Amino acid sequence: MVHHRAKRIVFVPAAILISLLIIANLLAACSRKPAKSPPKSPDTQKKESRALKELQTDIESIIREYEKVYLMQTAPPPKAPEQKQGGEQGQNQEQQKPDPGGEASKGEQEAKQGRQQSSQDQAESVPQPDWPKLEKDIAGIHEQWNDFQTEAAKNGASSEMINDFSNTLNLLTMTLTRQDLYQGLLAINDLYGKTVDFEKLFKTKSPPEARKIIYYGRMAAYKILNNDDAGAAEAMNQALISWENVKSQVDDANEAAKLQFSLDELSRAITEKDPNLIKIKAQIAQKNVKDVIKAMEEKKQEQ
Repeated sequence: MVHHRAKRIVFVPAAILISLLIIANLLAACSRKPAKSPPKSPDTQKKESRALKELQTDIESIIREYEKVYLMQTAPPPKAPEQKQGGEQGQNQEQQKPDPGGEASKGEQEAKQGRQQSSQDQAESVPQPDWPKLEKDIAGIHEQWNDFQTEAAKNGASSEMINDFSNTLNLLTMTLTRQDLYQGLLAINDLYGKTVDFEKLFKTKSPPEARKIIYYGRMAAYKILNNDDAGAAEAMNQALISWENVKSQVDDANEAAKLQFSLDELSRAITEKDPNLIKIKAQIAQKNVKDVIKAMEEKKQEQ
């Protein structure tokens, strides 16, 4: 007869079982790696640059100084009719003066000297920049640029970008020595364009490309007033391309339409080549761009 040995069942106390389960859970938790937070996008990591904003503001101030004189030289307002009539009356009175014997040749000499003096006065009356003030202001840009270079490099500015700005600033400074108003105006506007490139490395409340419209629009006006038709046409085309890149980001349809019309009219004014028409249309277009930028920045501030 076969005897079967009964199996012995071991009962584990509940307290011990609970303790084992807790230990197992702790070990499993320790072995799991903490979940990584999603990486931040480059845009959220960017910060605004106060130094760049101040640099850009001071450059714009110098542009206005150059531009004011340049427009007075190339697109002066029409002369008042009273001035012209006064000149004609003076000539008529001179012709009606009696000519005593022996005084004719003396009168002619005096008239000739008067005309020469008038021509000299007109030449001296051509508006000129305040060169010492411009030199002081541009020296300030050198100091600001020296302070900003390190920040720009830390935020990803390439050596090419930094060298281009430095070279353009040096070129601008050398135009002071020659007192070359036109080349100085182009150089200071180029500096403005290069600050826009630096803006792309930082957080901004409006797209940097919007300021490219101002940069190219100015260039187009400056060049056509200097009889550079090809250069003006290319710059105007670049201004319109920049606008196309920004247009979809403008929420205010009315402001967008105003800017579009003003750019189209500036383009036509450049074709017409009338100095005062160019001056007026360029100023309106620039104002409209700044209005769009302001509206975009105010909306960003509210968010």
